[in-house]
Amino acid sequence: MDSAQGGSFQHTYSPSETEPKHAKRWVEQRFFEVQDGAQQGYTIVIPPPNVTGDLHIGHVLNNTLQDILIRWQRLKGRSACWIPGTDHASIATEAKVTAALQKEGRSKHAMGREAFLQEAYRWKEKYSGRITDALKRMGASCDWSREVFTMDDGYSRAVLTAFVELYNKGLVYRGKRLVNWCPASQSVISDEEVTSEDRQGHLWHIAYRICADTLTGALPNALAPQELVVATTRPETLFGDLALAVHPDDERYAALVGASVLVPVCGRKIPVIADTYVDRDFGTGVVKITPAHDKNDFDVGQRHGLGLLNVMNPDASLNDQVPEGYRGLDRYVARKKLVSELKDLGLLVKTDNHKLVLGISERGQVPIEYYLSDQWYFRMEGMAKLALEATRSGALTLYPKYTEKIWDHWLENIQDWCVSRQLWWGHRIPVYTCTACHKEVCQVETPVACPHCGHKEMHQENDVLDTWASSWLWPFAVHGWPPKDEASKQELERFYPTEVIVTGQDIIFFWIARMVMAGRLFTNQMPFHSVYFTPLVRDDKGRKMSKSIGNSPDIHELMSTFGADALRFSLIHQIVLGQDIYWKNESCDMGRHFANKLWNAARFLTSAASRCGVDVAQCSYESLGRELPKDDTLNWILSEYHATVLKADESLKTFQFSEYAAALYEFLWLVYCDWFVELLKPKLETQETEASGAPASVLVSVALALFDGSLRLLHPLMPFVTEEIWQELGKVAGQTRDARSLKTIGHQAWPDATLERFPVDTASIARMRRVQSVVTAVRAIRGQYTIHPGVRLKVFLPASESPRLGPSRHELERLARVEVCFGGVLPAVVGAALTDGVRVLVDLTGHVEASAEKQRLVSRITRLQSIIEGIDKKLGNAAFVAGAPPEIVAGAKGQRQQNADEMEALNFALSVLDAGGGMA
Repeated sequence: MDSAQGGSFQHTYSPSETEPKHAKRWVEQRFFEVQDGAQQGYTIVIPPPNVTGDLHIGHVLNNTLQDILIRWQRLKGRSACWIPGTDHASIATEAKVTAALQKEGRSKHAMGREAFLQEAYRWKEKYSGRITDALKRMGASCDWSREVFTMDDGYSRAVLTAFVELYNKGLVYRGKRLVNWCPASQSVISDEEVTSEDRQGHLWHIAYRICADTLTGALPNALAPQELVVATTRPETLFGDLALAVHPDDERYAALVGASVLVPVCGRKIPVIADTYVDRDFGTGVVKITPAHDKNDFDVGQRHGLGLLNVMNPDASLNDQVPEGYRGLDRYVARKKLVSELKDLGLLVKTDNHKLVLGISERGQVPIEYYLSDQWYFRMEGMAKLALEATRSGALTLYPKYTEKIWDHWLENIQDWCVSRQLWWGHRIPVYTCTACHKEVCQVETPVACPHCGHKEMHQENDVLDTWASSWLWPFAVHGWPPKDEASKQELERFYPTEVIVTGQDIIFFWIARMVMAGRLFTNQMPFHSVYFTPLVRDDKGRKMSKSIGNSPDIHELMSTFGADALRFSLIHQIVLGQDIYWKNESCDMGRHFANKLWNAARFLTSAASRCGVDVAQCSYESLGRELPKDDTLNWILSEYHATVLKADESLKTFQFSEYAAALYEFLWLVYCDWFVELLKPKLETQETEASGAPASVLVSVALALFDGSLRLLHPLMPFVTEEIWQELGKVAGQTRDARSLKTIGHQAWPDATLERFPVDTASIARMRRVQSVVTAVRAIRGQYTIHPGVRLKVFLPASESPRLGPSRHELERLARVEVCFGGVLPAVVGAALTDGVRVLVDLTGHVEASAEKQRLVSRITRLQSIIEGIDKKLGNAAFVAGAPPEIVAGAKGQRQQNADEMEALNFALSVLDAGGGMA
């Protein structure tokens, strides 16, 4: 370009220099903060990352999608508000802080609750800052002035208010139940926080001696000596056995039902009962029943009135209910000792290897225990109906659609929600018990005295609430619910309900369903109208990204190496709704090359403007409103562009993010740069003005205007490179750096997507695409025969194509570097292709020897015939057509047609060769 115009486009684009500069400037100049005014609002709340560590690639995907939506709506003139924030993540954060303290030789319980919470807040400050910095670095256009933490004072008040409201409505209760217990965090966890893991274990066969004095008849011979053998994978739990169970129809043990046996080692008597729960074919057909340590056993115990006997401490060591030598031992240490003692006593019959499925605490990464415990619960039946009504009435739409079946199944079979956690980090349950009259009070503020007896000493419940029992309020609690005054009420009404929530499918029940319930319960409104579930990001071997196995990429390194734009584009381009993304770091190359292509296009355009005397300042997208000369090339590129605007708009409205990315990529690279810019170059060389065409200066002006509009379209996906080019174009246009820096492309207008202003001429698009297909065919033939692009060739097209392709003859000849003939006498040797229904014949005289070409044609035709026969055989198989996915069947049909077209063209070339020439 001409440096006199003041631009600073370098030869290469450097995201490592550009991106941090703009990320900082956007925040410092507060470009993302919501402006006052009467504009229509558009609000998204971020799924708050846990303050337990750094962001991973799943967060990049999730937040890029939200950023696309927010930037798109901001460009469309709406008052777009994206609320950022972080989640305290009670169990996960407490586990991290506790582990960090242990490394320093400090104990959570020794330091006390208040001191521990101070340590937890220090952890939060460290990691929430890192999370926020990473989000800013990747371009997240959140309103950072509204950042929320789930334990901020205002948010905490919302959590306590919600609990009190439910308590007063009778929707909260405390009950003793068997729960999933994490021995590492020493807290209850939900079913959704338990993962299954296959492990190699053992099946121990243990003998229980029969108490002869409890028998009503003689023992069957099969049971001598007098014992029942039980197969178990957890021998240490036998101290909590309250019965042995057999199936009521199992004749082997019918005589023993009602008798008693002795629990090994401790010698306690327990009954033999009959219950249909028992699987007669597993093990010996006899099952030990330990109601306090197994969910199925708990149900059996309830049916038979067995009671409960808990033999474990919260840390999974054995308690005082077991024989003295086992008290205080870890469960696995106790297991080893017990197996040895059973062997010595002659009660260990045998040991088999056995594969088992263990429940693993997702938070503590240890096997869970089923543990009898007092917990707080929310009654869920009525709440579940609210969530079911939302999807069934159409008030809420889930993407992908198939997730509604998963949604329905869970809500229709919902259990009451255990909301208490035995932790210190979190929202402490606001229930107080009077130490004098022992009556209970539930209120937001700490009571100064018991309202029942006036006693001043009140004890608050020690447990905190499940993290999800705070984040289920997120869409409205971040906006100041419950409102304290008229101003906060107006703030809530302005930004709530929100538009859409973007999150992972793994928290459809944890969070999404519960947010819908909370919205309906506390605000009588839906919190959002759409939910978009992001794909899961896996590595190229199909494994879920995990720091523990070391396959999760470092996003900071990716952004430093490739650029945030490249990472964003490459992730979004791979999305197929409902399918996982298989990631390789090299995927970023596509986005990096795209950014460089845009940069080079900008360099070319500014240079072209200088040569034609075009004022860049007058070439914004809005300038296209002026009258343009009639020109086939202009009509075509304007139609292609506005078809792209419509496609981009529609794709984003329906959350087809990859289609949006593909539409912009195809237009900018494959249409604008590869075709339109190439058509410009000859005009620039000759400054020609054809009688029916536009001069080069007009074409360059339009090119710049469309480029400006295209940058706006692409900005939501690739904000940094579009901002940098837009700023640099401003400098080329004569604006000073200071003046331009007060603006951002993100505050410009989204291109007009209405057909009234720029109708899409589909005939013009079809004509040019026909030209492109012919040029592509010629280039392919050049490549096949290794003919240099600079060699001018003669191309023959059917005379019948003259009305359609004749007006584009100059474009054809420029782009393909050929002389075009419609009809005429053919030479003996031609290269042939059938594309878009047009037979393209290239004169190969002097480039190919006839006999060698004939041999090649015959060989290739024979090969194509074989391929077509194979495809026909597959498509003729009714089972394949009926059973294969539709896209596979369609792909086979498309492949057949492509091969058939090639064979038809080659047969024609062979016939010309055999005839020594012919007519086109």
